[in-house]
Amino acid sequence: MREWRVGMLLSLIGLFIVAAGPVRGQDTVAAPEAKTVTQTTGPLHVTLTADRTTLGLADRLQLTLTVEAPTGTEVILPEAAEQLGTFTVEGQTSTGPTAIDPQTQRWQQIYTLEASAIGEQVIPPLALSFREAGAAPDTEPTPLQTEPLSVTVTSVLPENADVMAPQDITPPVALTAPRVPLGLWVAAIVVSLALAVGLFWWLQRRAKRPVPPPPPRPAHELALEALQRLQRDNLMEHQAIEPFYVRLSSILRQYIEWRFQLRAPEQTTEEFLADALASGGLIATHRDLLSSFLHQCDLVKFARHQPDRSDMQNAFDHAKVFIEQTADDEVLIAAPAEVTASCN
Repeated sequence: MREWRVGMLLSLIGLFIVAAGPVRGQDTVAAPEAKTVTQTTGPLHVTLTADRTTLGLADRLQLTLTVEAPTGTEVILPEAAEQLGTFTVEGQTSTGPTAIDPQTQRWQQIYTLEASAIGEQVIPPLALSFREAGAAPDTEPTPLQTEPLSVTVTSVLPENADVMAPQDITPPVALTAPRVPLGLWVAAIVVSLALAVGLFWWLQRRAKRPVPPPPPRPAHELALEALQRLQRDNLMEHQAIEPFYVRLSSILRQYIEWRFQLRAPEQTTEEFLADALASGGLIATHRDLLSSFLHQCDLVKFARHQPDRSDMQNAFDHAKVFIEQTADDEVLIAAPAEVTASCN
């Protein structure tokens, strides 16, 4: 009995040592060291930061471009890219301008990069531009490039590994084929054929099944979504004046046809305004707004008028306000086509 108690006590002490040992000897994992380059050009303070200086071939690198400038400065961040040097761009997000204080604003662009080569790799300069506060809208933006930034990409293989060296041949292993009764082979073949026939019948029936049409949705929701797509395309930022007005006018005319049953896409501006006034009701109260909007569209298309960015933003805002103020949840569209008609 005494020997049994001593054995139990020694076992418990051993378990305690095993459990406590890794805790006392556990190494702390240091956070990866970031790498930053900064530069000051004119009123801009530019910072480019990589969240680590060394990464494995299977790791991802986060690259952050931060631009700080006086309030009122217009900063144009780099355009979307699929490749930065030997790095593939897996994701890209932009924010700003964000007010830091009454005198300073901040822009940020964050890239998620994946390496495709090992060794010392260089992230090439990023191209951006800016227009100082108080400059005229037609002033050409000043170009700027960031400094290149280098990081080290490592491989998971040993340093002196020769991946082309032939490996030794594994010695042969004797295999004994199990004997399977003939009845099981027949049953497996029958079941496989039955499953194949059933799958073929199900696929044929599914292919013949008609695809249900999308459920009807309010006309104003479809029009507002089309405005969001137009805004995401950044035509105003790139001064694509005629394509912007063509699409904006098409969205508004299509919405008017859905909402008020007026053939707006097929009418001239004067014909449409005459019908709008004659129809009375809600649309007639917005006749002046529509008249100003459509005549500006005509000037862009036929007279090559060149409005500035504020005029383009005002036209966009007026179209959105008109749609929101005339919205009706009971006017549903079953299967709308993409709004691509041109400005009449």
